[in-house]
Amino acid sequence: MPSGHSIATLSRVRVPAAVLVALFALAGCASGRIPFTQNLRNQYGLEGDDLKKLQYFVSGDVTLQREFRREEGEISKTHKLVMKEGGLLEEVFIAAGTPGIATEVGPNSISVSFEPEGSLVFGSPPSDQDPERKYKLSARRWTDYYGELLYDNKTYYAVKGSGKAHLEVGAESLDAVEKRKKVLPGMTLPAK
Repeated sequence: MPSGHSIATLSRVRVPAAVLVALFALAGCASGRIPFTQNLRNQYGLEGDDLKKLQYFVSGDVTLQREFRREEGEISKTHKLVMKEGGLLEEVFIAAGTPGIATEVGPNSISVSFEPEGSLVFGSPPSDQDPERKYKLSARRWTDYYGELLYDNKTYYAVKGSGKAHLEVGAESLDAVEKRKKVLPGMTLPAK
């Protein structure tokens, strides 16, 4: 095959550092983290594997509780039992700033695991009224006091302001995401 007629090749290009610096300046985030939003996802064309390469953090404390049933056996090492009126509650506490990894990716959501046993869904549905469309903690339903969600295949209740938590991403993590770019070599007329 003549050299002018080669097949298009793929190369990797890093997200420009200047763009990330500008994002930090706008976000005013001293921790080096910025909210993960649908706009950010769209702007960088982040999908599937790209999203799984990012390091996520939870922006605020998340407290999950459920009634503990002795017949279910032991609780996870990272959970604790709390005495409340009427019995024991199993409690999962995820402190603000806890790192997590994406385990599943949807068009407007990401499941993030903060421990091996379970993951939480964060999302930004198209109906979201937030102009930034931050990826917030998702639940089957929310009331004024709690959100009902599935965690580690059990129903838990997100309490104590957990519904305000959203995902953040480290700038260095965004910088490391590589984008695929198709580079065409061009074509020349055959020599006469």
